Amino acid sequence: MRNSLIVLLFSYSAMAFGGQLMIESNPSDCEIFTIDFKTGKKSNLGKTPYKAELEFLKSSIGDNGIVQVEIHKPGFDAFNIAIPVIGNNDIKINANLEVEQDIKLTQDFDLLVSDLFDVLRMIRMKDYQNGMKKLDLLENKFPHYSIVYEMKGTVSYLQMNFKQALNYYRKAFGINPKNREAYRMKVYLEKKFKLGSES
Repeated sequence: MRNSLIVLLFSYSAMAFGGQLMIESNPSDCEIFTIDFKTGKKSNLGKTPYKAELEFLKSSIGDNGIVQVEIHKPGFDAFNIAIPVIGNNDIKINANLEVEQDIKLTQDFDLLVSDLFDVLRMIRMKDYQNGMKKLDLLENKFPHYSIVYEMKGTVSYLQMNFKQALNYYRKAFGINPKNREAYRMKVYLEKKFKLGSES
């Protein structure tokens, strides 16, 4: 569970009355729970953005106690923090929730597929320069996907830069030995243009 940013600010209140608990989150509209340290029981406080007096927490855990707060939204990793409820201090929590890893992978894969279709469109229009620029961006974001290097090999081949194409096909095959198209083109270029391992 990763939390990209945790900001916990205590501002000392000059008021004689109890402080306030303020919770904001990115994304907004997250569920807020307090968790009992002994029993693990969750109590729902509401949703972000949230603002309430601390007295209701003090009545359940006592003054100068510590309460565990969980902030959660479906599709995101839960944000957990233990906060001290001390005197009349105001407490402000800003929680940035991380997207769950499997959802992030799906989003990244959707981006990859969409951009590869865009590159194919550029290739059909013989816009090889912009196609290669987009593939360079994809290589930076997805360095372990053999399809990116296979496509770079295809663009290089169509530009008749056969040594560069072979290098890309070799890289694609090296990343994924099950990439049959990269292997086929690697062997083809090595034989047809007598480009050996020293190329």
